[in-house]
Amino acid sequence: MKFLVTARNNDAYYALPLETRMELMQGAVAFIEKNRAAGKCKEVYFHGDMKGSVVIWEVSSDQEVTRDLIENPMWLYTDYDIRPLIEWDAALKVVTKYYKQAVKK
Repeated sequence: MKFLVTARNNDAYYALPLETRMELMQGAVAFIEKNRAAGKCKEVYFHGDMKGSVVIWEVSSDQEVTRDLIENPMWLYTDYDIRPLIEWDAALKVVTKYYKQAVKK
C-alpha cells in the first residue's frame, strides 16, 4: 500500500543548536537512504523552502509506515501528515459504483 507522507520541521528543531540540527539531518538522510535501498521510499522530494519533505512510501500498512517513521532521528522535531493513496483505477471503480447507486435512488 502506498502512503503520501508530508514532513515539516517544527519549531523545536529550529530551537536546537546548529551543530545538533546538522547531526539530526545527517541521521535523517541516512534513514531515508536506508529505506530507499529497502524499496520502501519510492519517491522523495524536498519542499521548495527546504524545511520539509514529501515521500511516497510503499509498505504493507499504516502501522508499518508509522513504525518506520519513529526510527527517523528527526521524529520528535517533525510534524507528519500521513495519507493512504489509492491507485486511480481502483478509486474510479469505487466512485463509479457509488455514483450508479446514488443515481438509482
